[in-house]
Amino acid sequence: MAVRRTSPETSSARAQWHHGPSWLWLLSFVVCVVGDALIGRWTLLPIYVAAFYLGMVVIDLFTYPMLERWRAWVKQRGLIGWYLVEVGLMWIGTSLLLIAFAPVWLNWTWAGPVWLQALGGAGVFISVLIGVWAAGQMGWKRLLFVPALFPPGEMAERYDVPQRLVVSGPYRYVRNPLYVTDMTLIASTALLTQNGFLALTLVIYIAQLAMQLRLEERELRQRFGAQYERYVKAVPRFIPRLTPVDPSEIYGE
Repeated sequence: MAVRRTSPETSSARAQWHHGPSWLWLLSFVVCVVGDALIGRWTLLPIYVAAFYLGMVVIDLFTYPMLERWRAWVKQRGLIGWYLVEVGLMWIGTSLLLIAFAPVWLNWTWAGPVWLQALGGAGVFISVLIGVWAAGQMGWKRLLFVPALFPPGEMAERYDVPQRLVVSGPYRYVRNPLYVTDMTLIASTALLTQNGFLALTLVIYIAQLAMQLRLEERELRQRFGAQYERYVKAVPRFIPRLTPVDPSEIYGE
């Protein structure tokens, strides 16, 4: 079996590419908060959060229930084709619809106490930081359902889609750190901006997640077998454990 050797420069470039989504995630919130400060009211942040997560709901509903059909589709069109359909049609389409109706739902506000807004601001800050950490561990090619669409085999090798179970960073404490921060981020943004539509967004997201997790965990069991079973027993689904699990216990190394 040949061993691929890489130069330090190549490794550094891959590391930067691997952590790309984490930096973009952080930057997007900085842009929204700065923009809203210039506007003088909460506008960009609630639109961004609602569009991002309701777009994810649409993508989830059209992906996992039809996983085999999507696998056949991406086999002909590749990774870029999937990103174009997912981001170009589903996500942007949902975002444009929400923006069109924004003058209505942005006014679904209430006048809450300042301490609730402060709690929401702290929640947004912490959720984004943990999300940055988690996204950095996953990398581009493990996000947006790519591993599920490219199972082990020729297609995964052709597009260099990692197939190893992620047991690093926050994934040593909880199995779904991104889903946890998704929920806390939506709730915190609702408190910070005092927007009722974001509270509705949270309810919709949780309802969809209950369906998605069953399908996702079934797929992970089929793919990783005993490794995933050990992971399930050692690491909670949503409530983080106090001490990080040793990855070697999961991988059996």
